Amino acid sequence: MNSIRFAALAVPFVFFPLHQADALVVEKIDWKSFLARHDMVWDRLPDRFESAAFTGNGQLGSMVFTADKGQSLKWQMGRSDVTFSTSRIPIGDLVLKPQGRIISGEMRLDLWNAEVRGHIKTDKGEIEFRTFTHTDQMVNVFETTDKGGERASWSWSPGLASDPRKVHKKEPLTERDTNAAPVSGADGDISFSFQPLKPGGGHTTAWKTVDAGKGRSVVYAAVGFANQEAHSKAEAVNAVRKALASGVPSLVESHRAWWHRFWPEGFLSVPDTRLESFYYIQMYKMASATRPGRPALDLMGPWFRSTPWPKIWWNLNIQLAYWPQLTGNRLELGQSLCELIDSGADALAKNAGAFQADSAAIGRTSGYNCAGAVGDELCNLPWAMHNYWLQYRYSMDDELLRRLHPMLKRATNHYLHLLQEGPDGKLHITRGLSPEYENQPKPNPDCNIDLALLRWGCETLLRSCKLLKLDDPLIPKWKDTLARLTPYPQDANGMMISAAVPFASSHRHYSHLLMIYPLYTMTPEQPENRTLVVKSLKHWMGMPQKLAGYSYTGAASISSLLGEGDEAARYLNRLLDSKIPPNTLYVEAGPCIETPLSAAASLNDMLLSSWGDRIRVFPGVPGTWQDISFHNLRAEGAFLVSAVRKDGKTRWVRVKSLAGGPCRIRPGIVGTAHATVPLKPAGDGVYDLDLPKDGEAFIYPEGTRPECVITPVAADLARCNCYGSRSGR
Repeated sequence: MNSIRFAALAVPFVFFPLHQADALVVEKIDWKSFLARHDMVWDRLPDRFESAAFTGNGQLGSMVFTADKGQSLKWQMGRSDVTFSTSRIPIGDLVLKPQGRIISGEMRLDLWNAEVRGHIKTDKGEIEFRTFTHTDQMVNVFETTDKGGERASWSWSPGLASDPRKVHKKEPLTERDTNAAPVSGADGDISFSFQPLKPGGGHTTAWKTVDAGKGRSVVYAAVGFANQEAHSKAEAVNAVRKALASGVPSLVESHRAWWHRFWPEGFLSVPDTRLESFYYIQMYKMASATRPGRPALDLMGPWFRSTPWPKIWWNLNIQLAYWPQLTGNRLELGQSLCELIDSGADALAKNAGAFQADSAAIGRTSGYNCAGAVGDELCNLPWAMHNYWLQYRYSMDDELLRRLHPMLKRATNHYLHLLQEGPDGKLHITRGLSPEYENQPKPNPDCNIDLALLRWGCETLLRSCKLLKLDDPLIPKWKDTLARLTPYPQDANGMMISAAVPFASSHRHYSHLLMIYPLYTMTPEQPENRTLVVKSLKHWMGMPQKLAGYSYTGAASISSLLGEGDEAARYLNRLLDSKIPPNTLYVEAGPCIETPLSAAASLNDMLLSSWGDRIRVFPGVPGTWQDISFHNLRAEGAFLVSAVRKDGKTRWVRVKSLAGGPCRIRPGIVGTAHATVPLKPAGDGVYDLDLPKDGEAFIYPEGTRPECVITPVAADLARCNCYGSRSGR
């Protein structure tokens, strides 16, 4: 976890003169109260995945919603690596059945403590409940208290261990698609249900109910998964025994300690309270869905809903999911993608088929084993390697770069094998496919997404060789490719899909714009390209019929890139107004976790961007956002940045270097800027400064002496707690 200088609310404010290099940012945030305004709140019990409360620890999870036509409450068990033939499958539900008929209920997801609390009223009494997924131990804890004449009982309802895609599509199931029925049993005083899976092993859910007296009971539940039945059972049963030995008070204390360290890692506050709430729920969601050493994000996280997408999707989904942790300064949440790629190196090489000796690739989908032979869709692994590169750039961890370089080289080699010189003397990619665009030939040479990723790959390999001091024999090849690669296909409407296919029909994917976002190799800061960028964005969004949720997040980030903050906010609010369900778990036929996570990244892009050679503060904020504050957001180069905007003007910016080295920044200050270190103007509101490792600088307008205090922006009370059953308030 990143350390943060913190001044408690009880400590009187001390002014640190800005001529002192060691001036402090004073953080006046009551995190418990601040996050409480963003808690999801239900004034009626949810009845489906899209409105359920959810908890998780990066591998194990739970969802809370009703069953039995609203007369039972189920805790749906989830574990993200439980698969059958590399596809995710449901595990099952622990079902709480009151004696009486449920009359009403309410619930709250407490973000600060990462737990769900609720209350059920029946015609015989009441039941209070609390649940959380422990942050370290692989156990879900369900705590209930019966009141009046109510006496609740628990039962187990197993999930269907069959091909989930066929189940969703209601296609006939063959013997190959199904498994034997689950087997119930007990290990001493711990109950379990074992689900066998072909070709061997399976998953086991184990639980123990403890009577704590005075109507209170606690259920400890865990899931084991292994290729041998005995190992699966032992994993689940041992997890329950460990939790029993710890007890609820100890589990609560250690669970909350992790989350209380997590939340202050990065802070932002904006005048749009609903969007602010949405942002913090996404940070909670991502931390619940993945952690270092735990499974990478698929489309669901450690939860399950009927879906046609039960695997990892590599042609946009996994890439978008791994953006918010970067600027959000929670880099640990991005490690699981890098670990997935590292552990899948052999499979990624085999996926390249005839080129596997020196190349790597992946098809559209895979399980956690990364096995998925590449077809004409060439872009998937190179795009994922851009995420890996960003993880390096925001951390400046040389060990990460040393791991990244060989796989990026292999991913780029796959493109190089498919290059051919044309009659025009240019190099052309002879195969390709632009993800999901209809009515394109297969293969589709010179797709813009492939040309963009090949250019980026060659440029980045040259850059990493310089950083790692490598004299790679392919350096001349990469330079020649950059010099002779065919230009991006474009027409009167802007960027095309490929050399042979115009962008002529509505399409949700911004694959043809990848060089603009997120690669930033074509930008409006290049005068010759601004008109093209604007034209391409407007043409894409001007055909809205098939736009999806992530279309609006991409358009918001490109609008921020253009400095069009009003447009960026409009796109994000259109997403929230029309496509985000009550609990923010976005669905397109099945769960698509990447869309809301990428929306959080788009908000980051509006407040702080750092592509290219500079940091930009408040690059894409709406004119109506007069007051904004953020603290310890992260920029490329491993810089922590804090800033405050009041009455529409930037009052101060703090930059801290975690790695050392020069810093170029556009602080967004009107007029002449001053700083606590030498500040060299570089033109157009941009400044250069040198910062040693752990050095920091405060930048502020000439003639001012700002108090460097971080506080939340005043909330719009009518939009607080707008997610849950009260979504859309």
